[in-house]
Amino acid sequence: MNAAAKPRAILYLRQSIAREESISLDLQEDAGRRYAEQQGYTVVAVKADEGISGRTWNRKAVKEVMAMVENGEADIIVLWKWSRLSRARLDWAIALDKVEAAGGRIESATEQVDVSTSTGRFARGMLAEFAVFESERIGDTWKESQARRVSQGRPHSGIYRFGYIYDKTTGYTPDPLAGPVLVECYRRYNRGESLSQLLAYVLSTGIPSSTRTDANNWTTSRISQMLKSPFAAGFFTYNGKTYQGNHEPLITAEEWEAHLVNRAARQGARKPRDPRNPYTGLLVCTRCGHKMYQHDKHDRATRYMCSGAQSKKLHKGGSIHQSKIDRALLRWFKERIADEADEAARQAAQKTPDLPAMNTTATIRRALVKEQSRLDSLTAKYVDDVIPRASYEKLRDESLEKIEVFETRLREVRVHQRQSRPKVDPKLLEAWPHMHAVEKQQILGLLIDRIEVTPGHDAGHVFIVPKWAVSAAG
Repeated sequence: MNAAAKPRAILYLRQSIAREESISLDLQEDAGRRYAEQQGYTVVAVKADEGISGRTWNRKAVKEVMAMVENGEADIIVLWKWSRLSRARLDWAIALDKVEAAGGRIESATEQVDVSTSTGRFARGMLAEFAVFESERIGDTWKESQARRVSQGRPHSGIYRFGYIYDKTTGYTPDPLAGPVLVECYRRYNRGESLSQLLAYVLSTGIPSSTRTDANNWTTSRISQMLKSPFAAGFFTYNGKTYQGNHEPLITAEEWEAHLVNRAARQGARKPRDPRNPYTGLLVCTRCGHKMYQHDKHDRATRYMCSGAQSKKLHKGGSIHQSKIDRALLRWFKERIADEADEAARQAAQKTPDLPAMNTTATIRRALVKEQSRLDSLTAKYVDDVIPRASYEKLRDESLEKIEVFETRLREVRVHQRQSRPKVDPKLLEAWPHMHAVEKQQILGLLIDRIEVTPGHDAGHVFIVPKWAVSAAG
């Protein structure tokens, strides 16, 4: 038989991610070439997937091997062991069907069976099934190990976490350099600083974002993800659930709750803000509810135009001078300063403290406990076969949604009760006309929820809505 008539073989190699079976690609290739030589095959290609699990079919090399057989570029796929092709039953069956439909074969260099007989095909099936079993066994062992770590208050892996130092023996301990930086990031965020401002801060510290990169690898997205993790508050997540960790927290539970509330409040906020316009995103037209934007086309005086009047022609008289907004805001500042002075004097003269308002926290907590008891009762009835599974799952999901709502509301109330109403510094009246727009934005972001404007050339009206008015209404 001449060389041209020899069956064409492709060697497919895969190095597993599991240590106990991580056979080198060189050993697999050597075994495959020796087998091909013994069988009289011509090796036309060697394809390898390195460090990839056999549970997934999303592998570049295995897809190339399959394509070569289906396109008639090769006749035989040679494996080191049957488990190298796949450890998933469905993928195995589909691959085998495609190869045989194209007139090709799959063979193993070290687990040789005669697939031309029913006994050989049965043996091949058993070897493939054993590969699946081994994969599932390894997965079960790994899950048990992770579950044991979680039950001990330890994260399922020892990945790098900014603010901490990891040691296999002692676990996670606060990093004396990065830890204070992480704490400061939370506190700045809770004070209203943007992610861009936090980025400038962490870059100024010179501390890298991980053990493998320098400080220049920081991004606003990386900071956002870092703050989103509850690890600094003493918790960790596993399979979508949050668990109490045994590591030392860097921030208090109150600071973490404040972060969650502030993060939720910032969702959907207008970004980026115009560095020239102190009122970006705050002005709302009372006639149509649309936002108002800066408009300097007609004269030198800065105006704000209602987008509903300008683009959708919802009404006439859709602009207002910025000077009118400035005057209204300064009047509001003066009123706030006067009110705060009167309140301070009243509290100083008052002999008995004010009676506390209705205990909203207790009301929500009672509703939460009641819903949790209802869920426990539903579960007991399901276990006792009192209600069918479909009904139980529907009622369970409804109950879990209510519990989540109550927990979120309870957290918001606690944060609101801890946060005192921000005060207006009397010096602000003098400094305001000389401040930059970005500085004004930061101050207004702490005090103002929105500025309602009834636009008109002569009769424009401005009404300031503070943040605490919105919180009280909610």
